[in-house]
Parts: sequence; C-alpha cells; structure tokens
Amino acid sequence: MSVAYFAYGANMAQAVMDDHCPGNVAVGIAELRQHRFAFSRRSVRTGTGVSDVVADPARSVWGVLYEVEDLAALDAKEGAGWAYDRCDVTVFVDGRARDAITYKVTRPEPHPVAPSDEYIEGILDAARLRGLPGAYIEELLRAWAESASSSRPPS
Repeated sequence: MSVAYFAYGANMAQAVMDDHCPGNVAVGIAELRQHRFAFSRRSVRTGTGVSDVVADPARSVWGVLYEVEDLAALDAKEGAGWAYDRCDVTVFVDGRARDAITYKVTRPEPHPVAPSDEYIEGILDAARLRGLPGAYIEELLRAWAESASSSRPPS
C-alpha cells in the first residue's frame, strides 16, 4: 500500500528519493499551509543545518508530493523517532486537499542553524526544477540568509 509523502527539503530531488526510497512516484508540487520553512536542526553527520517545517499561520511551505511504498526506508533515511517525527498533514495539490505524511524536527535548536552550501544548493535546484513558485524560492533564500546571520556554533 502506498503512502502520500510531502517532501520539502533535500527529498524534493528525484535522485535523492530514488537512492533512499526506490519505487516512489512524484505526484506533483504541493503546498503545506500554515507552516514555514526553517533550518532548525544540526545534522549529526555534517554539523550543519537541515530543513524543518514549523507552524506559522501566515505562511506556506511548498514541496513535492510523492507516493511511496517503502515507508520503513523513508523512516530510516529521516531518522524517524530520534531526528524527525513522522507527522500527518494536509497538503494542497492543484487546490485540492490531500492527506499525507511529512517529517518535522524532533528537538529544534533555539536558533537557526546554517546549512552547508551544497545542501541549500540542492534544495534550491530541486525547487526550481520542480517549478515551485518564484516567491517561495525567494523565501528559501531568506531562510538561508537568516540561518547564516544567527547561527550559533555548537557548544
């Protein structure tokens, strides 16, 4: 049985999904309303920021809706239960509501954490390739700038 999955970060890139969750099908671009994009977690692997969605009644996060068969593989890739929590969300595809899952950071840092250049470039490339709204891509750039200006070194 397939599950609808909303990807908003690195997983928007088809190659990333194919590497970690074979057999996925990209349904199209989707909007998660009343949330904003953030870099609220420090990767244990790289020490740099990784993406999150945070409740915000005035904003939206855009991404890609996939149908996935191997939820266990996706949970493993996302560090479900220790890095990210799998959450039920409602996203909008072509204006129609769809139930889906996504992943939110389990324990967000108190300040934004700057991502690596490679990581943000991958997100921006995927956002452009997928045709996300230009105004939203500008929001991603602002989130990156905010994380760079307020990022604190690890203690």
